[in-house]
Amino acid sequence: MPRTHGKKVRKGRLSLVFRCVVTVLIIAYLVLKVNWPELLAQLVRADFFWLMLACFLFGVVYLLAALRWWFLMQVQEIHLPFKVVTALTFIGQFFNSFLLGAVGGDIIKAVYIHKYAPNQKTHATLSIIMDRVLGLLILVCASLLVIPWQFQFLMRSDQAHSVMLGMMVIFGLCGTIGLVMIATPVHRIPPGIRAMWHKIPHRQILELVIGGFRQHGIALKLTLASLAAGIAMTAVLVAACYCIGVGIGLTVTYMQMLVIITVVICVISLPISIGGHGVREGIFVIMFTAFGLIRLNQQSGAGQETAILFSLLFFAIPLVWSLVGGIVYLSFRHDYELARSVNGI
Repeated sequence: MPRTHGKKVRKGRLSLVFRCVVTVLIIAYLVLKVNWPELLAQLVRADFFWLMLACFLFGVVYLLAALRWWFLMQVQEIHLPFKVVTALTFIGQFFNSFLLGAVGGDIIKAVYIHKYAPNQKTHATLSIIMDRVLGLLILVCASLLVIPWQFQFLMRSDQAHSVMLGMMVIFGLCGTIGLVMIATPVHRIPPGIRAMWHKIPHRQILELVIGGFRQHGIALKLTLASLAAGIAMTAVLVAACYCIGVGIGLTVTYMQMLVIITVVICVISLPISIGGHGVREGIFVIMFTAFGLIRLNQQSGAGQETAILFSLLFFAIPLVWSLVGGIVYLSFRHDYELARSVNGI
């Protein structure tokens, strides 16, 4: 057991070192390739009304995220006041922004929820996992629904065509596999496949997600309520990104922005770099080029400044609400005893 634990620790350290190296290399490449005076000039010319509107909308996004999570916790029979869930959501955003990786905030939220409901730790963790999964699922489904409206435009560019086909294949496979896993009872899985399943890293998380989907089928009203909150959150998130685009002079449509943001969020969710830094900028450059929003010189890299500026603003503007989360973290008074009495503990 100690030897296995030691291997996991070493593996985790190697993964962190790898991601740090990748992040530094990508950022160094961008620093050398980007025309920073041109990027700063574009920032100065930006319409700050649209950027302020984007900042406001990001605040609405986090409130809707809190509402979605609140419904998901009720599905797991964890009952907390909405103001507590909202506070934890903003605290989680603070730690997501300032800790290594994109799940630091989720870990902090799990720690707090375990204090509020110590006898429901598995259900508390499941609510956080389902919150992540549901958010990504809604974004992907919305993007796939939009692609037919963008099909004629996407066919004009070979690069955009490749992106579209790649998205449809990957999302289609993931959706099919997910539906099969959810619908198929464990005892009916062939022994060979079951043996392969037990070798998958972190399969316990996947099992929790599968169980979570089945449980959500029972609490249908709360599930639909969380789904509605998630759809509204996605719509506002894309609107905020659209405002950033308009603010820096991009001729982008709302539908295009939905597809772009879906791809970016899916890619930066992978453990490639620290917090998605560097990778995020590269994906925005690829997607903006694919949709014809920027003209990129493949040799010198000239023309990518608008995409890099968008990526930096996409990261920086939500930091305002992350700082609000920091203030909440320092000032919010947690009443664990009240919450435990409400949950019958």
